[in-house]
This record gives sequence, C-alpha cells and structure tokens, in this order.
Amino acid sequence: MGYFRQNVKINVVYKNGVKDHISPALLGTLIHSKQVEKFERSSGWVSVGSDPVRQVGEANFAGVERRVG
Repeated sequence: MGYFRQNVKINVVYKNGVKDHISPALLGTLIHSKQVEKFERSSGWVSVGSDPVRQVGEANFAGVERRVG
C-alpha cells in the first residue's frame, strides 16, 4: 500500500495555452489565482469558469470525519 497515489499528476492547460502536469495540491492555488483555463478529471476536461469547480476553503461537508490524524 505504500505506493498508493504517490505520483498522481493532473493535466492542465494554462490561460496562455501551455499544457502541464501538476500535483493535485497545486491545482486549487492555480484555479484561485485564475491561471488555469481547464484541467482534466477522470470524467473528462473541466473548463474553469463554466463548469462546477470546488472553491478554495469551501467547507460544506457536514458528515463524520473519517480521516486518521
């Protein structure tokens, strides 16, 4: 199990048309700073500004926390 999700990269296209592969941790920052035009999810490409995208700091989850500290 030690290899689970170690090298996950997300395909993105910046506003200037440059394509890149970034870490998931960086995606929120780039969306918030309006540098990303679109990014790829497992279900397909998402256009920032027209498709639903979770906002940085959004905390609407009201369920039981299951992550281990």
